[in-house]
Amino acid sequence: MQLEDFKYFNELYNQKSFTKVAKNYGVSQPSISTAIKRLEKFFDVKLVIRGNTQAELKFTPAGEQLFQHTLSILSEVSSAQHELNHLKSHITTIGLPPILKSAYFAKIAIATKQFDRQFNITNMNIYEAGSNILKKALIAGDIDIALLGSLSQPHEKDLLIMPFVQSHFCVYVSKKNTLAQQKAVFFSDLQPQQFVSLDSSFIHNQAIKEMSSQAGFRPKYFMRTNDINFLMNMVGANLGVAILTNIVKPTSPDIVVLPLKDDTQPSFTGSVAFRKNHVLTQEENLLVQTLAQHA
Repeated sequence: MQLEDFKYFNELYNQKSFTKVAKNYGVSQPSISTAIKRLEKFFDVKLVIRGNTQAELKFTPAGEQLFQHTLSILSEVSSAQHELNHLKSHITTIGLPPILKSAYFAKIAIATKQFDRQFNITNMNIYEAGSNILKKALIAGDIDIALLGSLSQPHEKDLLIMPFVQSHFCVYVSKKNTLAQQKAVFFSDLQPQQFVSLDSSFIHNQAIKEMSSQAGFRPKYFMRTNDINFLMNMVGANLGVAILTNIVKPTSPDIVVLPLKDDTQPSFTGSVAFRKNHVLTQEENLLVQTLAQHA
């Protein structure tokens, strides 16, 4: 039995044609037949039933079951290849949401002499995106480790996720806004306001949806962006109000941060995450330890 046998079987299940599979892989049709026979011999089951025409090609219950396993097998092989290439290259790709990046990463790198001394910045690639995108990239193996934001204690069957900070959401308004005179507001007080928001790749968008649903109104958006600095400029110019986690520091003295008085509201959890089958390198272990100690 060979790895190619699973690839051929997977493709045969999708194409339902020995001829098409052979053409797609650039091999002879007997090679595909031989691969299927090897699988049938190894597992001691009949996998495929051939009829007189291509349309009559069917898979036995055992064949249906094996197909489900080939999806996992080929995915694991691809993941293993990525992990081994990663170890050979000594390059770590770390995913950073802009908010957690600005709030923690630079601070940790500067404050921790051990981090500066041991973590080789030249061997680190940064993948910057919102947490929703980073989670998908992490599962797909496009990045090795990531900081993620979520609205609750995060759980993902393929990931090991370790929370390191929890914070509240606040309202960011311009000093020119009448709300700036208050010490705190209810989310319902924002109904007349225009919102400037991070886009759907950020969990902040989900927080606004939850709070607006509880408050019984649909927010009016001036704009959505993935650029936190641009968003702050819009708030400072009084073009809208923003909902952000309170770990975000205003970029201008023209911005006021107001706590929310709502009894029920989502909270923000910052976590470090990596795939469960990913063995951390020495540098990555140091990053995780540093976050736990200094975040």
